Amino acid sequence: MKRALFALALATLFPSVTWADQASAVAAVRQQPRVVDVSADSQGNMYVLVKGENISWNQYAAYLCKVVAPHQGRIFNIRVIELTRAIRTQPPAKWDRLGQAACAH
Repeated sequence: MKRALFALALATLFPSVTWADQASAVAAVRQQPRVVDVSADSQGNMYVLVKGENISWNQYAAYLCKVVAPHQGRIFNIRVIELTRAIRTQPPAKWDRLGQAACAH
């Protein structure tokens, strides 16, 4: 009985730990150069809003994967979005991307 209660208590802790890790990953990305805003969804996608510049955004997204990796926040994809293309009335998955990278943990 005690083991079952302990297992249940551990299971309820994991979602909160994951959200805390994701929040720290978002905070770390917000501190990076060129980043205007950051959001993450429950499927492991991170949307990074930037001002449009002529750089390799796919490489920048890959760099951001390295930034979020130590936080273990279940971020699987980084999607870089130009600030003026983030239409708030649409879901973020439909926003035009400047670049993206898959973060393999």
